[in-house]
Amino acid sequence: MSDDKNHSGQEEIGCIEAINALYAYLDGELSNPETIAQFEHHLTHCRHCYSRTEMETALTEKLRKATKGTAPEKLQNRLRNLIDRF
Repeated sequence: MSDDKNHSGQEEIGCIEAINALYAYLDGELSNPETIAQFEHHLTHCRHCYSRTEMETALTEKLRKATKGTAPEKLQNRLRNLIDRF
């Protein structure tokens, strides 16, 4: 973590820490309110990390929409057969 503090005295994080926390943040896995606040504060000041977060959010949403539904029965059977062989 960085020794820099923002105007409210909260420790600031850099891009490396933000990228490391990105997927946990997007998946709702960050539980520490201070960590969430640090991440969100970084996004307000870093265009690169903000853009990356927006792109990952859009990609995640597209994947969620694309995976709704079930695979065709023929594909399911092929996968079951492959799994059974192992």
